[in-house]
Amino acid sequence: MTSAPGRTKRPTMVDVAALAGVSVKTVSRVVNNAPYVQPEVAQRVLAAVAELGFRRNHLASTLRSGQATATIGLLIEEIANPFYATIAGAVAEVASEHDTMLLIASSEENPAREQQLLRDLCARQVDGLLVVPAGEDHAFLRSEVEHGTPAVFLDRP
Repeated sequence: MTSAPGRTKRPTMVDVAALAGVSVKTVSRVVNNAPYVQPEVAQRVLAAVAELGFRRNHLASTLRSGQATATIGLLIEEIANPFYATIAGAVAEVASEHDTMLLIASSEENPAREQQLLRDLCARQVDGLLVVPAGEDHAFLRSEVEHGTPAVFLDRP
């Protein structure tokens, strides 16, 4: 994927480190509020962060640390359906109360699409799945559940 013409790439920790004259590890310590960074060094890093418009990459840091991603996936049948929109709204509200990002996908009542979307959500390392199933066979999720990804099925026996 290429950037749009005239658009620059998002600043990285490497960029911040170069501008502040410190190591990438020092930038990491500052943006993650780790102890033992000299105040004048931290100030230099924070000035570089502000100047470049650097934003911490939550996903990258959770992948490195092995911590939870603070993301859940919700798969519904049809976004336009008011019933499912109400479910999505309620889930979004609770997720927000727990500083958790909600990814919503719609299967359009297509079992093959449902399976692909669920695989995609799992590939994004979501911390849990909420599923309104379109298909009947969800054995493909067994390894995800066995590896600790909770899955809750809604609106079906």
